[in-house]
Amino acid sequence: MDKEVSNTQKVMKGISSQTIVTIVLGVVEIVTFSIMSRLLTKEDFGYYAAITAITAVFATFSDTGIGSSIVQQKNINKRYVDNAFTLSLIFGLFISLLLFSLSGVLSRSVADVSMKVPLMLMSITLLLHCLTSVNFSLMHRKLQFFRIGSIKLVSLVITMSIAIWLAYRGFGYYAIITKAVLDSLLRYLLSLVLCRTRFGIALNGSTIKKIFSFSGWLMASSLFRNLSHQIDKLLMPRLLSVNALGSYNRPKEFVEQISSNLNGIFDSALFPVLSGIQDDIPRLNSAFKRSVYYMNIFAMFLTLLFVFNSSLLIRIFFGAQWLNLKFVMMVSSCTILFNIDGRLADCYLRSLGMTKQQFFFRIFEFVLKTLGVLIGYHWGIIGVAFSVVITNTIAKTIKIGYIGNRIEVTVKECFSIIFSSWRFAITLIPICLLALYLLPQGWIGDIALAGIFSISTFIIFLFIPRIVGGLYYKEGFVKIKSFITLKLCNKNTNNNLNNLV
Repeated sequence: MDKEVSNTQKVMKGISSQTIVTIVLGVVEIVTFSIMSRLLTKEDFGYYAAITAITAVFATFSDTGIGSSIVQQKNINKRYVDNAFTLSLIFGLFISLLLFSLSGVLSRSVADVSMKVPLMLMSITLLLHCLTSVNFSLMHRKLQFFRIGSIKLVSLVITMSIAIWLAYRGFGYYAIITKAVLDSLLRYLLSLVLCRTRFGIALNGSTIKKIFSFSGWLMASSLFRNLSHQIDKLLMPRLLSVNALGSYNRPKEFVEQISSNLNGIFDSALFPVLSGIQDDIPRLNSAFKRSVYYMNIFAMFLTLLFVFNSSLLIRIFFGAQWLNLKFVMMVSSCTILFNIDGRLADCYLRSLGMTKQQFFFRIFEFVLKTLGVLIGYHWGIIGVAFSVVITNTIAKTIKIGYIGNRIEVTVKECFSIIFSSWRFAITLIPICLLALYLLPQGWIGDIALAGIFSISTFIIFLFIPRIVGGLYYKEGFVKIKSFITLKLCNKNTNNNLNNLV
């Protein structure tokens, strides 16, 4: 029991520190997003999306899973760390040189030759990312989430300022390319200093075998994960156009940027703790049920937030010239609902060392999404957006059911938990649909809808918690109520003391 409380405290502490940093990072990223959306064109964003899609696929080989193996191992020593660093250095150099040499062929295959030089520049980030993953993993292992977040924040603020200046001066998508390269460099240098570990060169056969017993399958699965995630961006320039890709990817990127950061809070905090209890099925069972329940409440809330407030979000963070993409953003927002389940399932797969199974899931996702995009593009960017949502739903549903079964949670029980976590939407959706129908279009209507959504959510979760569900009412609501009561008591105490003085 004490161990369970201790692990819970570790997760909550990790989530708390991650949440603070993620909120700050999110604000800075959204500010950057908003400014860049007004300075660059859809074609600029289309080229950048295609370039980063290629780079992300190559990044699979730079992020070989070696960093994750450092976190997953129960016990590590300096020899293990030195071998991990050496392997990261070798893989990073190899894959950076490979992308650099293939940049011309790849640029012509995906879009056109104008992408060659940007791809050559982006090849530098692969080596830096590979080395940084080792530094970050050592800090993850020590649950130093705030330190990692601080590194990301400092780097983001500096590179954001440079990118905005370059975009203002008319450098087009090279402004974002420069930001990506400098961000990788700063993250590596800062993490190297704050990691406080001196690395050595070492290649020990038994240690390398131990590393690859975990990271080998993880690297292979990462390849298909990145292919699956980027296949729409890789195919769209040829199937439609670079401009169409920019129109499609900008609202999709906005949704993913926010949801991925929030998902990362839970993933980073859960992974080290779950790795520590990987042999304890009862505790994994309990952790799985609660994490699925509460994360799906959050996923449904976030999905509805984006869907019903897409027009207002576009006006604020994109500009009025992007309003014609409102429906694309609404459709893309639906991916949040099952992406969180997929991220949670991946966390359990890594924590349990089930990297081989993860590899086969990735292949399935890649094939499914490729077929979806090839069918969906006939209906333009809306068709592609719908295909991504449908294929994500199928793949993530199967994966979360499989994980549940492996830790003795039946498929029926697993989906019963998910559907029960969505109960509050039965009340919230009709209210928002009615408001959407009655309110006028424009700033006033959008702001009013946002107000109705916020007030309705507040009332449901704080005043009629039984609608949300039994587990929330017995656990989550009780904690929220206790927290509010404590704050009010402290405030009254302080007021009484002030009056006495």
